[in-house]
Amino acid sequence: MNERPHVDYFDGLRIFAALCVIFMHTAAGPLRAGVNTDWHLLNVCTSLAFTAVPLFFMMSGYLLMTSRKTADISVLLRHRLPRLVVPLAGWTVVAVLWQMFLAHTLTPGAIWAQLVTALHGPVMVHFWYLYTLIALYALTQQRTAESLAAAVSAHTILMTVLPDGAAQYVDLDIFDKLKIFGGHMATFVLGYLLGSYEKETPNWLLALGAVVLLAVISVGTWVRTVRTGEFNQSFQNQSAGFEIVLASCIFLLCKQTCNRPPRAWVKAVTGPVVALSMAIYLMHNIFLSMLFSVGVSVHSFGSTVGVTLLAFAACFVVTKTVATIRPLCYLATGKTYAEACRSCNWVYTFRRLRGHSAAEK
Repeated sequence: MNERPHVDYFDGLRIFAALCVIFMHTAAGPLRAGVNTDWHLLNVCTSLAFTAVPLFFMMSGYLLMTSRKTADISVLLRHRLPRLVVPLAGWTVVAVLWQMFLAHTLTPGAIWAQLVTALHGPVMVHFWYLYTLIALYALTQQRTAESLAAAVSAHTILMTVLPDGAAQYVDLDIFDKLKIFGGHMATFVLGYLLGSYEKETPNWLLALGAVVLLAVISVGTWVRTVRTGEFNQSFQNQSAGFEIVLASCIFLLCKQTCNRPPRAWVKAVTGPVVALSMAIYLMHNIFLSMLFSVGVSVHSFGSTVGVTLLAFAACFVVTKTVATIRPLCYLATGKTYAEACRSCNWVYTFRRLRGHSAAEK
């Protein structure tokens, strides 16, 4: 029996956020190439896209902080953390192998060195989100939080006394995240507050606020870029400031307008995408790197949108296919094979198509 009804508006937010993350990483090149007509359109869309990570943190914060299971350390250690750590480890290995192949350094020694480096920090820029989320998950459990707080002190002592050769094996990224979190803890808690907030804010006011904030971020980014002579993202800070307020407006708008079960055909189409959103997130930058390595280039708004949609579709098909291979399913998606068969892989799709065909006869 579920402890809480399914949060319907989170489904749309997850798809929106996944597309936004891919878009902002695809648009990074053209935005750094110089200001032109397309640049302004890309700047506006990227300013909106930078709400993606805050939205992901807000949804996770609400789901964890409203769950009765959060107080159970066994749920954390046996279910929640493995669903993050295992896919992160799996895609880290894929990323390392790809980067070593690209650099023509695909040797056992180089691979091992990169995997050791991954203990301290992400081997690809977008992995940072999972590193932070893992630490935040750990802190939602009181006893774990107390233990990790003590572990931070012990870790600092170890790093001080261990020789460099040994220190690299205990220089884990989670300890850096536990010390600071870069402001994302506040966003995590904000998601719980917004999701639990019972009073409604007029939709027109939220929409107006979102438009004004988007304008401020876009114009501020443009002015700072012109003044500094290089793409300046200080207004697009995704851990504090304008982007968090904009993400809050989007969160509340979806909560107040989209919080109802979708039609059956909509759920059939979007359900697998929602279920695979984390795997798509983990894979997308690897796929973009592969595209760019074979000569695919992005120079305009149109090509940015095209590559974004291509990457999203390709990552969805690949992760859906991998989720159909029993030994790889959990490693790539954090879902058991049985769960994937009920929600997102090709077995799930074929069963639904077969059931639909049988119902028509």
